[in-house]
Amino acid sequence: MSARLVLRWVGRSGAFLTVLSLLILAMADAQADELLQLRSIEFVAGQKATLPGPETVWQSHTLPMRWSASGGARQGLWLRLGFDLAETQSEGWGLLLQRLPTGGTLFLNGHMIAELPVDSETQRVRWRRPHLINLPPEFLRVGRNETLIYTSYGNGVHGVGTIDVGPAADLQPRYGRGFFVSHTLRWVSLLLTMLLAVGFAALWVRRKSESLSGLLSLIAAFWALSLLDSTFEVLSAGAFSLSRWGFYLGTAAFTALATITMWRQSGRERGRAEIGVGILAAMGPLLYLLSGDSFDLTVGPLWQGVMLGTLALGVLSLARRALSENALLLRFIVGALIVALAAAVHDFLVGIGVLPFASPALLNVATPLLVVALGAALIDRFVRSLAEVEKTNSELETRIHEREQLLKRNFDRLRESERVKASAQERQRIMQDMHDGLGSQLLSSLMLVERGAMTNEQVAQILRESIDDMRLAIDALAADDSDLLSALGNMRFRMEPRLRAAGMELQWDARNLPEEVDIDPNAVLPVLRIAQEALTNAIKHSRARVVRVTLGVDRDGDSQLLSIRITDNGRGLAATGNIAGRGLQNMKSRAARIAAFLKVESVPGAGTMIFLRLPLDPSPGPTTRAMQLSLDTEAVIEQLKQS
Repeated sequence: MSARLVLRWVGRSGAFLTVLSLLILAMADAQADELLQLRSIEFVAGQKATLPGPETVWQSHTLPMRWSASGGARQGLWLRLGFDLAETQSEGWGLLLQRLPTGGTLFLNGHMIAELPVDSETQRVRWRRPHLINLPPEFLRVGRNETLIYTSYGNGVHGVGTIDVGPAADLQPRYGRGFFVSHTLRWVSLLLTMLLAVGFAALWVRRKSESLSGLLSLIAAFWALSLLDSTFEVLSAGAFSLSRWGFYLGTAAFTALATITMWRQSGRERGRAEIGVGILAAMGPLLYLLSGDSFDLTVGPLWQGVMLGTLALGVLSLARRALSENALLLRFIVGALIVALAAAVHDFLVGIGVLPFASPALLNVATPLLVVALGAALIDRFVRSLAEVEKTNSELETRIHEREQLLKRNFDRLRESERVKASAQERQRIMQDMHDGLGSQLLSSLMLVERGAMTNEQVAQILRESIDDMRLAIDALAADDSDLLSALGNMRFRMEPRLRAAGMELQWDARNLPEEVDIDPNAVLPVLRIAQEALTNAIKHSRARVVRVTLGVDRDGDSQLLSIRITDNGRGLAATGNIAGRGLQNMKSRAARIAAFLKVESVPGAGTMIFLRLPLDPSPGPTTRAMQLSLDTEAVIEQLKQS
C-alpha cells in the first residue's frame, strides 16, 4: 500500500469527523421544531454597573460569533438577544447557551435571572460545557422579550455559540448531549489516560526489559497532563498560567515521544529527524514561559499545527507497517490513532476559526477510542506475559518431572547397589565371626581330639560352647532391627538353666534400660559374646552363689552410654588362677574392636565384676540395617540434587 493511500485515509477520516459534527448539529436542529433558534445577536461595549439604554447603538452578528483580543486591557461586553411569544406560557421555559466561554450575568426583561462565573483578572474562566438557564414565567411577557448578557474578556480567543429558547423539557435532551460530549467525556478521557499510564508503568516495573511499556507510560502521562488544561474550567490566574504551561509541556513531550516511538516501532530510526522533533517540541513550553498568554494568539497556533503534522508523520510511518503486516491489533491501534489525529485536527481548525465556533469537541469522543486501543495493547502484552509465564512454568514442571524420574532411577540403582553392598558386608561379617569364633574353636578342638588329648566330657563341653556361640550369632543376625534387648533376653533364657544347675542364682536387672537402644548392628554380636563369656567364666571358675547382671543407659553430657555390669560373689580371679586367661583376652579384644570400655575387677574371696560401657548413637529412634541403608542412600541422593 502506498503512502498516498494512507494520506487519503487520514483525509477521509478528518472529513468524516467534520461531517459527523455537522450532522450532529443538523439532527439536533431537526428535532427542535418547537424551539426558537436565535440566528443573530447584538453586542456593544460597556460596564456591568450600567445597563444599556434605549439610545445605545448595537452592532449585529450572526451566530455563532467568534473574536480574539490581544495586547489590550480587559473589556466588558453586553450581548442582546430577543424573541417573541404569541401567548403566555404555562410551562417552564429555558435559554440554552451552547458556548459562552467567558461566563456572564443574564437579565430577562430587566430582571437578573442568572449569574455565571465570569472571566476576570483574578479568576480565569473558560466554559466548555453548555448552560441551560431557566426563564422565570413571571418575567416572560407576550410579545417581544429581551435578554441581556454581560461578560468580560481579556487576551485570547472568545466567542458565543448557538442559542436556543423554548420549553425546558425540550431543551433538556440537547443540553444533556452537549454536557456529555463537552464535559463528561473530558473527565472520562483524563481518567482513562491516567489509568493507561499507571497500567503501562506497572507492566514496566514488573518487567524492566519491556522498554516500550515504559515509553507508553510516559506518553500517556504527558497526554493526561495536556488534558488537564481543558478539563478544569474555572481557575485562579496563577493556576491558569500553570495549566497553560502544562498543556504546552504535555503536548510537546507527548508529540516527541509518540512520534519517535511510532518511527522506531515501524522499523525506521531517524536520528536527525528525532533530534529535530525534540527541538521543535521544546520550543512550545519554552516560548510560552517567555511570552505568556500572548503566545496563544501569535505563535501558539502555528506550533500546534507543526505538532499535529509531526504526529501525522509518525502515524503514517506506523500505518505503513500495519498495512504490510497481518496484525489485527496493530491495525486497530493505527485506526484509532488516525481517528484521534483527525479529531485533533478538527478541534484545531475550530480553535483557529476555520470551522464553526459551535462545532463539538470531537477529540473528547476519539480519546476513549484511542485509550481502548492502547488498553487492548496493554491487555495483549499482559496476556502474552501470562502465556509466557505459563509456558515457562509448564516447561519447568516438565523438566522437574524428568529430573525427578532421573533421580528416582538413580535412587533405585543406588539402593540396589547399597543393598548388594550391605549383603556383601553382612556375608563378610558372618564369615569373619564364624571364622574367629565357631570355626576357630571347632578347628582347635578337632586337632585336640585327633591327638587324643581330650576326654569325652571335654569334647561335650566344647560342643556346648560351640552351640552357644552359634546361637549368639543367630540371635545377633536374626533381628532386622538389631534389637539388643531381644538378643540379651535369648541369652538369658539359655544361660539361666545352666547357672541354676551349677547352684547359682541369676539376678537380672534391666530397669534402667529403655525400650529401644540405638546400637551399631556390628556391635551386637561382640556385646553378646562378652556377656556370655563373663557368665560362662562364672559357671566354670567362680563357685559363686549369686550372679547379677545389671543393664542400663548412662548419660555423659550429650552422649548416651550402654552399660552392662556382671558381678558374682565367688572366689575371685586370683583364687582361680585365671587373671590373664584366654577368655578375658577375648573379651578385651572384642571390646576394643567396637570402641567399648571394658573393666575387670576382682577381690579374692569376694567375687568378680566385669563392666562394659559402649557409646550409643545420639540420634533418637531405632537404628536398623534397613534404616541405615535408607539414610545412607538418601544422603547420596541429596548430594546428587545439590550438584
